[in-house]
Amino acid sequence: MKTNAKDYVYSAALIGLILVATILSLLAAQGWLMAWLGPYAPIALFFLFAVAYGGFTSLVLAVLSAWQPLREGDYAMDHPQFTLWKVQHVVGELGKLALSLFFPVFTRPVFYALFGARVGRQVAVAGKILDPRLTLLDDNCVLGEGCIVTSHTMVQDRFILREVQVGKGATVGVGSILMPGVKIGPGAVVLPGSVLKSGEEVPAGELWGGIPAVRIRVAAG
Repeated sequence: MKTNAKDYVYSAALIGLILVATILSLLAAQGWLMAWLGPYAPIALFFLFAVAYGGFTSLVLAVLSAWQPLREGDYAMDHPQFTLWKVQHVVGELGKLALSLFFPVFTRPVFYALFGARVGRQVAVAGKILDPRLTLLDDNCVLGEGCIVTSHTMVQDRFILREVQVGKGATVGVGSILMPGVKIGPGAVVLPGSVLKSGEEVPAGELWGGIPAVRIRVAAG
């Protein structure tokens, strides 16, 4: 991955801002926690640090995205969108790590929504979403254990961003990989261990599987 000084400066500046906000919140709460919990206050402060750091990260990234959103496209490695993605990715991964302590698997939809994913009702997420702000999960869809959803890829000297969409009631099997631009229609099923290549579209109600994934059964009716 091509990096330059701007990536480090921008990432360090945002991480520093988040750390300052986190430390100030801890200092504000420290006296109250010490009086209330006594010798257990350091444990509470540790967990408060993780919550505050993750929360401030989510807030900072939301503001950054409102000002400079990630946009779908095919970019050169020196394009500002690639710089923006690298900064958001580095900063976001640290925030996700801090907050992941408090989000077991059944609350993962909320976790990814905090980082920008558009998540419908009754969604189940047991996999990993690498680019939440370019991911759409419609009502009642399921992402199986260990599956990976990525909205970015790098091909030679090009950086590609494409939104991934999983339709209403669709199921993505255990260990599957969804590449940028994948669109899975309502009620479709992707078998475990499948790889949907970039830009692939699975029509509603169909069964797909394999590496790369292909149609196995068309929709009934």
